[in-house]
Amino acid sequence: MKLKRRQAKRLSSLRVALALLPLALLALVAAYHSRQCKPGGHLQSAPAQGRGMAAAAAGAVGGQPVPPPLAPEEVPPDCMRVERVCVDQQMIVMMDRQYSVQYRPQVPLPQWTPEVYYNFPWSQDSNPDIWIEEPAVVPVVEFRPAGQQEPSPDLQSPVFEAATLPMLFVAKWQDNFSHILGNSAAWLHAHLHLRNVSWAHRVALVVHTPLGMALPALWQTLVGPLVPAHPVQSFADFSDRSRGGGGGGGGRGGSGSTGRCFAEMLLCTGRPIDDQGLNVSQAGQFIAHHYQPSLPASPVTYSGGTAASSSGPTRVLKVLFIVRSPKVAVRQILNMDELLEQCRGWRYTDPATSVQFSAECGVWQAGTELLLNLAAFRSADIAIGRHGAGMANGFFMREGGAMLEVFTPGWTWQLFRGWRDQDEQPALQWWGLTVEDTSLLSPGQHEVDGHPHMYRGSQGAGKKGRDANMRVPWAGLAHVLEQYAGVQAAGGMAAYQERRGRREAVVYDYGAEGEVRPGNIWGW
Repeated sequence: MKLKRRQAKRLSSLRVALALLPLALLALVAAYHSRQCKPGGHLQSAPAQGRGMAAAAAGAVGGQPVPPPLAPEEVPPDCMRVERVCVDQQMIVMMDRQYSVQYRPQVPLPQWTPEVYYNFPWSQDSNPDIWIEEPAVVPVVEFRPAGQQEPSPDLQSPVFEAATLPMLFVAKWQDNFSHILGNSAAWLHAHLHLRNVSWAHRVALVVHTPLGMALPALWQTLVGPLVPAHPVQSFADFSDRSRGGGGGGGGRGGSGSTGRCFAEMLLCTGRPIDDQGLNVSQAGQFIAHHYQPSLPASPVTYSGGTAASSSGPTRVLKVLFIVRSPKVAVRQILNMDELLEQCRGWRYTDPATSVQFSAECGVWQAGTELLLNLAAFRSADIAIGRHGAGMANGFFMREGGAMLEVFTPGWTWQLFRGWRDQDEQPALQWWGLTVEDTSLLSPGQHEVDGHPHMYRGSQGAGKKGRDANMRVPWAGLAHVLEQYAGVQAAGGMAAYQERRGRREAVVYDYGAEGEVRPGNIWGW
């Protein structure tokens, strides 16, 4: 009888243990999951094993292997990396439960607050450079945790795509051609192509525009060759909720893209315009070579070019004058016809080599058609124009080409010279002429109160001087042309580099008495 009671007691204990076994297994799974969801080292939302599972969710789509996640050393400077994220209405949704307020301990949401200004130009005819008293700061990108009430199927049941690597990019002066080239294209070229990273083909470039503003069309033509896998988009378009209607499919139009949820994502800022290490010249050549097979014929008509005599070596320089749209009403060259006539009759014999130079001369108004601008600038030996965004096309010139910027007194911002000098492999010569004779300046309509191109704010006085219209003195241009011709006769780009190494002048001042003297290298 006692034996039967002991057996019955053991059987009852076994039944209890078996009943509790599922609960114990659930507890073990929960403890394991809790350990797996602890935050990793550098703004990531899961450890390495979790990352692999997230990537596997997007899987070997179409038989393609799942790319490995970026290692910390692969993340470019000025970038932050996040994982297992979705994008929605210009917000980043952190999908791991460790970011939920119900999780203990809760992991703080990432923060990314680059300070970039945007001044909301009023109309198509206004100058986007105009500064109001207090330009608007582009709103920061917001992060939120995932929740039960996600608004679309792709966020309710996320599939984290690994083949596409979104790069959310905050750009300075995102409406200005030269700054898109110098601040954004050069940065991307440096960190994707010069570094020859293995993941460049996965990048989908997404530009954070303020409050849903459209991205200027020139981004695709100018920056697109650097990130060819996907169209360049604004964050508003990339995160549009209308793309999240069915199982992650959104039809963004870029090859290899399936939705709004990603295994990993980069958030990056370009460098300041005067930062060290820029490679604008190399970036310009990369873009020019990309388009070279499809470039149209040069739209410029050149004329002139008769040599002084048939004895001795001769060379005809193609001189291209760059003018601005007349509707802008600033930085106009008022004596263009006179300059063309003088240029076509220019002759010079280099005393060191006896090479005789003459010039074929033409005019080009740099517009918004990038391929036409490339064709025009690449047809020239030297491009001459007032300082401005249009002159940045000089970085697309054939190797050894030259840019001659004309400045007004009080505004000798040698930005393009600085960009050129910072590049370890520059392909461009830079020359400058500052016209100090104020009798050659005309205020122009931009100084009239109420005019849409009038400058206000802290830079108002300086920019008014910069934007004055001008009669450019041919004597000053001819002096710089002679210096450039001497460099060409001595060996071109190599001779220019040697001249810079000797600290010989490449910028000149034209004084009130008509004298031309060496000027100063300004800035960094």
